[in-house]
Amino acid sequence: MVQARKSRLAAALSLLAVALCLWAASTAAAAAPKRIVALTPFAANTLAKLGVEPVAIGQTVGGNERFAPQLNGVTVLPLSHPNGPNLEQLVSLRPDLVLSTKTWAKGNQAMQSLGIRVVTREPVRVNGVIPKTLAIGSLVGKLPEAKKLVAKMKEELGKARKGIAKRPTVMVILGVGHSPFTFLPNSWGGDLVRKAGAEVLAGGLSSGSGFQRISDEVVVAENPEILIVVPHGEPKDVPAITRYFENDPAWGATRAAKEGHIYISTNNSLLQAGTDAAKTIEEVRRRYLHNWPG
Repeated sequence: MVQARKSRLAAALSLLAVALCLWAASTAAAAAPKRIVALTPFAANTLAKLGVEPVAIGQTVGGNERFAPQLNGVTVLPLSHPNGPNLEQLVSLRPDLVLSTKTWAKGNQAMQSLGIRVVTREPVRVNGVIPKTLAIGSLVGKLPEAKKLVAKMKEELGKARKGIAKRPTVMVILGVGHSPFTFLPNSWGGDLVRKAGAEVLAGGLSSGSGFQRISDEVVVAENPEILIVVPHGEPKDVPAITRYFENDPAWGATRAAKEGHIYISTNNSLLQAGTDAAKTIEEVRRRYLHNWPG
């Protein structure tokens, strides 16, 4: 008799637990935002990989090739410093949630003043990709899917960093017009190139922003084996910026220039965080560092 009662109680508790789980899942799904604007490639692609289609995405400097195919046809919002999207255009979309970045801090405040929920879940270094993916999954009611996604991402990152033997000295330069800014080790691009096996040189400079203006004299003094340049400007100006830095006479004395190891990266993968960190690490190793096995 006692054993039967215990069995019935255990069964009842089990059913209650299942019911509570189903209730929690349905509540989370009901509370999840339906109209989401993703202003960065990382946020937009994370949503796509989780099966969530945003109502709009922010433009990216390097073109649209980094966006997932599922985002084809989604409205693209122009972004301008320091405000980000046009507020009138954004409001017309009636968003429940805007996934933004600290880059648009001024614009974020303006959006919030209009009653729009703004959240920043943008990784600034490669190790931040996993927790930020989980955070976005939780926000949009897709945590189980996010956990599966990060398991795959961890595996891909492990493979992308396998077999690093050669560790060349590298400077990563943001070319703004004719002005060079160095990517610091605490920037997305600097950290990613370091994860690819490089010793990232920065002339002893530091900045919380991850970037610092640098002189040609410091670049020459650092004498990197490899220079990776990311042209930055209006799309119409990028070809001219590229030509300038490919042939910058001030860098002629560097080992990188003498050995023909000045490379240009124009697809934005070193400038803005993305879900393609593993792919980008492999690309950096193959194209620039030449330390990919085989």
